[in-house]
Amino acid sequence: MKINIQPIEEEENGMLYRAMRGLARFLFWIFAEIEVEGQENVPEKGPALLVCNHVNLIDPIVPIGVLQRRTSFMAKEEVFDVPLFGRLLRGLKVVPVARGKIAARRALHQAEQFLRQGWLFCMFPEGTRSRTPGMGHGHNGAALLALRTGAPILPIAVMGTHLVMPEGRFFPRRDRISLRIGKPLIVSRLSGRLDRQVLEELTERIMRNIAALLPQEYHGVYATEPAVAMAQQ
Repeated sequence: MKINIQPIEEEENGMLYRAMRGLARFLFWIFAEIEVEGQENVPEKGPALLVCNHVNLIDPIVPIGVLQRRTSFMAKEEVFDVPLFGRLLRGLKVVPVARGKIAARRALHQAEQFLRQGWLFCMFPEGTRSRTPGMGHGHNGAALLALRTGAPILPIAVMGTHLVMPEGRFFPRRDRISLRIGKPLIVSRLSGRLDRQVLEELTERIMRNIAALLPQEYHGVYATEPAVAMAQQ
């Protein structure tokens, strides 16, 4: 299946994205004190796969409001059925993902095309938010995308979003959000069928690099010494 994606500079909805980025920054100015570390690790051009821990519903908004370059990500297919909101997500080139292997492959294929066009694409390898700071096990989708495209992997730690928008609240409260961007992990592009062990090893490396950027209480299932030791290899 071929998906036609225009380069960002020619994207007709670029103005919509800039408006949403402006809105995100305005809301953060009101409700959060933003701290960013490692902005220089984001390439000025070309593709990169951003991989983040996932604690809160507002996590995907943070890269949009903070990064200078346009970023896309995945969202559950159900939210695209919400009137107006679904149309907004499509305008922002958010990739819908549904349950099931076929649906997941379709979403990964579309994300792959974005990367091949030189986009930044953000993924949350845990698949769903943890609702508590501690990380859960990562899935292999991000590793698969990186190996298929050869795009550099940028581990990113997001902290404090669960304090700004606690579970069960409908209105945010002011607190601090931190975004820490690690140095890129460079992988070689592979073709053909990828070995499961290769995917799992890269996924483990990705998750431990994210954990190394986070304080101890966020490590979750990666709260062991290798979380730092492996990330420095």
